Amino acid sequence: MIVRALLCLLLANTPWVVVHAAPQPTLVYAFSTFEPYKILDGAGNPAGAYTLLLQELARRSQLQLDIVQCPLQRCLSLLQHGDADISIGIRNNDQRDHYLEFINPPFAPATGTVLLQRHNDTRQIRHYDDLYPLRVGVVEGASYFQHFDSDPKIQRDTSPNARLALKKLTAKRFDVLLINSKQAGTLSDKAGTMLFRRAQLQFPGESPRRIVISRRSAHAQAVKQQLSRQLQQMLRDGSVQRILGQDNTASKHSK
Repeated sequence: MIVRALLCLLLANTPWVVVHAAPQPTLVYAFSTFEPYKILDGAGNPAGAYTLLLQELARRSQLQLDIVQCPLQRCLSLLQHGDADISIGIRNNDQRDHYLEFINPPFAPATGTVLLQRHNDTRQIRHYDDLYPLRVGVVEGASYFQHFDSDPKIQRDTSPNARLALKKLTAKRFDVLLINSKQAGTLSDKAGTMLFRRAQLQFPGESPRRIVISRRSAHAQAVKQQLSRQLQQMLRDGSVQRILGQDNTASKHSK
């Protein structure tokens, strides 16, 4: 009884100290639409398999993920200056390698690039040189493959995103649209498959798909190894394949 009374007296006269959990470190995700991988849901919020993949990776790495929506060119600028930390669905090239780091392991194999033509355009495009007389639609800031990116003889017509580029192709603002093969299937299905056809000339993917972090971000560099370890675990346990598989299911239902 005496011990209990002393304990109660001690507790009554001891100020309580409330211990708060330390806030999770935050990474800023530069998000630009890239259907079907990166989309906006019905409420206008970033969604799609690539966004789900980064959210799960951040959760496992005990990181908070803040999302900034931006056109591709703006997203690249944020990453270049260290104002954003991480992104996904961005190709590497010599210029970007100065400020972007593509972390290992790759999360998926490379995807190819195709040329879309209007369905009633009878011109045959079989060889790379066949592009020179044509105006080629591209997305502003996008990288396709090294030969094309550095070719000064290509007549380019830029659009803020692939959806608008497809509308410009329909309106005959340019002749062909250079586009990711899966993105071509998703967007042309939504617009109407009879409006477009794929040219014979296609280009295989050059590099497997990787998550990218900013070399100029101390936050991203500090957690780089942590992200790599957790991504490797997600590949081993099948989480990456399950998340990416949601795109295939969504594509089938959208046809």
